[in-house]
Parts: sequence; structure tokens; C-alpha cells
Amino acid sequence: MNYLTIGYLQSKLIRTPLNLNRDWNKEINECNSVQELIDYISDKGTKDEHWRLLHAIKTRDELNKQNN
Repeated sequence: MNYLTIGYLQSKLIRTPLNLNRDWNKEINECNSVQELIDYISDKGTKDEHWRLLHAIKTRDELNKQNN
């Protein structure tokens, strides 16, 4: 069972302040898979967001492995 899901990854990519980033955050929250997040960040994100996503995926996988 995966304890950390797509919501964990989405939360790492939310931009603040929230009121100035509504469109971005809406698009992030509409991604339904890791691949959709990767594609979106590759197309529209910054290098920092790309690395943040990769790090979050690695962390999620490690934590899920520990909990199985």
C-alpha cells in the first residue's frame, strides 16, 4: 500500500501566495498521475520545481517502501 500519494507530490508544487497563483495551483491539483505532474512541470515549471518534484518522488518512494 502506498501511504503517500499524488496529493503529497502536488502539495510540494503549490506556489504561494495562493491568490496570485490560482491558475498554476489549479493545474497542479488537476494532475492525476506522477507522469502528468512530470509533464506539466517539464513544460511550464522552473528548474527548481523540476528538482523539487524529483526529490519529492524519491522521498515518497522511500517512505512508502519503509511502510510496506
